[in-house]
Amino acid sequence: MLFACALVWGMAFAFQRTAAAQINPIAFNGLRFALASAVVAVFLLIYELVNKKRGVKTVGWNKATIFGGIICGISLLLASDLQQYGIQYTSAGRASFITALYIVLVPVLGLLTGRRLSVLSRFAIPVAIAGFWLMCASGDEPVGIGDLLGLASTLFFALQISFIDVFGQDADPIKITLVQFITCAVLSIPGMAIAGFPSGASIAQSIVPIIYVGVFSAGIGYTLQTAGQKYTEPTVAALIMSLESVVGMIGGILILHEVHAMQELAGCTLVFVAVILAQLSFPKKFLQFNKKNYMITKNM
Repeated sequence: MLFACALVWGMAFAFQRTAAAQINPIAFNGLRFALASAVVAVFLLIYELVNKKRGVKTVGWNKATIFGGIICGISLLLASDLQQYGIQYTSAGRASFITALYIVLVPVLGLLTGRRLSVLSRFAIPVAIAGFWLMCASGDEPVGIGDLLGLASTLFFALQISFIDVFGQDADPIKITLVQFITCAVLSIPGMAIAGFPSGASIAQSIVPIIYVGVFSAGIGYTLQTAGQKYTEPTVAALIMSLESVVGMIGGILILHEVHAMQELAGCTLVFVAVILAQLSFPKKFLQFNKKNYMITKNM
């Protein structure tokens, strides 16, 4: 599930880059998450019917599912909007490796729980900084606005994956994913009202990217992520999902015909090394203490 997740996520960068020139980021994400909500709702209906017929009792709409889904949805929407704004000004390949830096941030966020950084995590941070700088440095503008927006999005992606690890253990993976996407879609409406609702022509021009990121990247990808993390150690899960950066660069080259200089490729390599180092130090349960704080139970 997690390998499939990395594949569909990685290929999404090329489609997002294409859509960035056709529709504003908030409208794009609002539409993609509305479509993703519909897809996951169908999955959930089939899932519930199958389990009912088999006599299997599933986790209900408990506190972890509803509250956790809303928290994850807010983090995901902020990350997605920042990423989509940033990808307008950078390549799909570079954006994919910048996004992978969220994995380096996860152990750093562990400091908030009182955990200490391991030796590998401490080493990963300067390697990631060097890789980011080398990857993004170009001419008189060493780091562009697109790179900075992409970097900002990694903080919220790190929060989202950490919250999924917390709440996903006590929630049904499909239900919490549905709540997450509905939250994203609903919260996008005020943003669209301010930025301007998309015209029919702009939606038609970007219909293929919207369908891909809505059905495959979001609807299927995040469902696979939530389900896969439920049965996989966080270190292994993050390691597999980090392959989306490699797939993203390959997708940019094959679909958008992007060309990358040797310096940029060297920076990408350093970023990937930092990502691997950070994953080797993941705690077994990143924010386990939060379960007591929020008094999460199996049933409402």
